[in-house]
Amino acid sequence: MQIQLLIPGLLWPTATLLGPAAGLALDGLATLLGRGTRSMHGFEPYDRQLARLFGLEGSALPLAALRRLGEAGPQPPADDGHWLCADPVNLSFAREHLLLQAFDDDQLPAEESAELVAALNESFTDLGRFEACTPTRWYLRLPRASRGTLYPLDDVVGRPVKHFLPEGDDARLWQRTMNEAQILLHNHPLSRAREESGQRAVNSVWLWGAGELERMPQAPAALVQATDPLSIGLARASQCATATPELSSALKQDTLVVIDSLRKPAQRLDLDSWRSGLEALERDWFSPLATALQRGRIDALRLIAPGDRGTLVVANCRSDRWKFWRKPHAFDALLKSISPAPMALPDAPPPTAPHTDR
Repeated sequence: MQIQLLIPGLLWPTATLLGPAAGLALDGLATLLGRGTRSMHGFEPYDRQLARLFGLEGSALPLAALRRLGEAGPQPPADDGHWLCADPVNLSFAREHLLLQAFDDDQLPAEESAELVAALNESFTDLGRFEACTPTRWYLRLPRASRGTLYPLDDVVGRPVKHFLPEGDDARLWQRTMNEAQILLHNHPLSRAREESGQRAVNSVWLWGAGELERMPQAPAALVQATDPLSIGLARASQCATATPELSSALKQDTLVVIDSLRKPAQRLDLDSWRSGLEALERDWFSPLATALQRGRIDALRLIAPGDRGTLVVANCRSDRWKFWRKPHAFDALLKSISPAPMALPDAPPPTAPHTDR
């Protein structure tokens, strides 16, 4: 029995003198890191790594259609047009840059979301139809496929928007659409009311996820445990059973477990939430999995942790439990070992050779 554990956000994205995981009791994770075989791979977007687990390659995957397939509630017919993610965002200036920030579901009431989507549909009748599956996950259904390069929202959050503008054959169409949506939403009474109450306004949408499937995804395991709609959509497209992450059922068959509870805290540099989530993972997953490996209940465990500095892969197998000479490896020490070297200050003097008397 094999388990693959995919945890985006496990690697804290910045290095500090005081380690981000310092002081946390993470004995189970330390055991997995010490007993297993660790490797660090170059950076690759998380969605591509997730798709590869389902046998899909390429940079133009239909992530919007797959994410829409993973949403709760009734599903549209398979031939019911093409899809883009059209997620609500806030654009604001920081010095000379226009930066993008996303919303959590609890930051945007469902009734406000529905009203804003209705306003978009009134203005873009010739383009397609917008819909909201959750307050912060919106979609645009198109009559034909897009021939443009549209960057995923996670790649753009907190970064200058000018580096991620649409490219390709339909670039002008999508740039114009986002500009017009920005004007419409900025002037909407709800946006003004939010600003007056001290909340971030929904003043634009971010379009992404265009693409076409060249082949159907393949089930990576007997069961996929996940809560995010992209993982669930990939599993549904591969006709694989799905469930919410839960250890006891994962131990009964080959399972891919996707846990994204650390992704947003790491992305927002919310250290307190990230540390709390890490402690929960230690309690619910790392410590019990280390025990299960020690007792021979698991043939193989593969931990995959995509981050902005690269991807950590830790492979544990049944025979590793006898390798008593492999000692636990502290997670905080691992984070420091993969941190980039500190940059020298621009005005720092160059190093000089020590003075010696002759």
